[in-house]
Amino acid sequence: MAALLEVPLPWLFVTFLLLDISLLWPEVDFENWKPRNRDELRVYAEQWRDAATSGEHETLFKAHGVRYSELWHLPYWDPSRQLVVDPMHCLLEGLVPHHTRNLLGLTSRSTASTSVIPAFMYDFGEVPPGTMTSKEMMQISAIQTLLVSQMSISDEEACYNKLKDSLLHKNTEPLKFVCNTLGCMPSKAGRTFKIDYVKVLLDWRRGKPLAAPQDEPQFGTAKVLGLPSNFGEASAGTLKADEWRSLIMVYLPISLVSLWGAGTSHSSDELAVCLKVVLDHTMELVVYRSYISGYVRKLKEIHPTFSLRPNHHASFHLYDYLLLFGPAHLWWSFPFERLIGILQRLPVNHKFGELENTMLCSYIKATRFRCWLARLDCPPAIQECRVLFDKVYAPKGAIDPHQELAEDPMDDVVQAPDSAMTSAVPEDLYTLIRRRKAVLQASLKFDGIIYSRASTHLGNSQILFYPDGDRSLTPVPASIIYIYGTTTGEMSFAVQQHLPLDIHNDPFSMYPDFPAKLYSTNLQSSLEKVKVSWVVGHFARWAVSDSHAVILSLSRD
Repeated sequence: MAALLEVPLPWLFVTFLLLDISLLWPEVDFENWKPRNRDELRVYAEQWRDAATSGEHETLFKAHGVRYSELWHLPYWDPSRQLVVDPMHCLLEGLVPHHTRNLLGLTSRSTASTSVIPAFMYDFGEVPPGTMTSKEMMQISAIQTLLVSQMSISDEEACYNKLKDSLLHKNTEPLKFVCNTLGCMPSKAGRTFKIDYVKVLLDWRRGKPLAAPQDEPQFGTAKVLGLPSNFGEASAGTLKADEWRSLIMVYLPISLVSLWGAGTSHSSDELAVCLKVVLDHTMELVVYRSYISGYVRKLKEIHPTFSLRPNHHASFHLYDYLLLFGPAHLWWSFPFERLIGILQRLPVNHKFGELENTMLCSYIKATRFRCWLARLDCPPAIQECRVLFDKVYAPKGAIDPHQELAEDPMDDVVQAPDSAMTSAVPEDLYTLIRRRKAVLQASLKFDGIIYSRASTHLGNSQILFYPDGDRSLTPVPASIIYIYGTTTGEMSFAVQQHLPLDIHNDPFSMYPDFPAKLYSTNLQSSLEKVKVSWVVGHFARWAVSDSHAVILSLSRD
């Protein structure tokens, strides 16, 4: 951002235009926005350069949001076309964390493991002001929470005994107040004791559901999203951009549609409508390109106390940069962030000046050493040590280069390795290929993607493929059971398809730009042959019940 026209709020500069944030709402008609004039920006920059005092600098800066940069010496310099909004920082480390934490409220407070999930909803009403002390008010709230808490169906009496003990630890007046609210006061003659109020409350509780319905998933902790239970706290660490991408593209939409989408049940119609509005708004952020205008426009309607952020305006211009510079992965900040991560993990002595030179020399030495190991004339003894070097110094998550994989081809056919040995064919595979011996592989690499049999790696075995290789058909999900070689040496998959569901209210069908669909958790009993070239890619799978699973394509095509 060497030549960035630094601007304070409420002014917002985003390469293509400079505007007052307060003018953004409710106008998000980005089709009518006009880029700033380069000559006009140059005049403002030179005025700032020629100002005599710091006071004049400040006045000009507040008026135009422009400071001078040495890049203005370049005659072709045009900041409206030569500065970009980085999609990684703008979206994945800007809009997504803000929406998740501040708007949806997925913070450390909402992930507390001590939160009580109610078995049913009940309106106890409000305590009239001035009738109870602050301590008694807290006890009334605690009693109400205990009465609606879930109980184990398998050990019902133990749960009631535990509830009885908890209620006996409360004061008599709060217990009496709750009984009166429920209209179930003790009917005994004479003096009434604490145990009498507790017995009445236990009788009232026995007439209510023990637990929430099994088909209504609870959304109380971040564990539902596959996040750490202390998400949002310092001890959980900082989520990286790639983790935010997984959250907003996979975990969050699957969870919210399953919990708040069509066909889900809630305590009231008003709550169901409210949650559906929030869900639709979140999905407009997920399918970003088509719906960012609607997402920003609805922010004030759904979240009245929300304040606009510069990222919300900047996000509109990513489309322009895609036209100017091509696919985002060619110019976003992920490679630089990974390099920063590598540098941060290096042991240093904090002697700046020497530190940079040491790091550069070490990097050059390592590069030359790797080149030497790759040379044909490298001594055999050193080549033998290469396996150890790869294991010790390979980046985290890197694929073991010495792992036995079928070769990644240049065409659509994967041939078995020359050194591959034939093995006895299992009976179910024999039914498919009618051969007693075949080359069997644990994993295979095709088009840069690793595929594995289910017994080796369940995640890598989950694939979407075109039935019979017909690309006019919709890809179907399956699990790779075997990877085997044909009589010609071509490697193929033996798979079991996920069985379809005969349902008419798939909640994911309302979001056509989010490629998820409900399938049965069961697989077909017979094996099916699938060529490697028929495969679209992997899919994510989340079982929402014992019989239903959400299948989400992870292909970026």
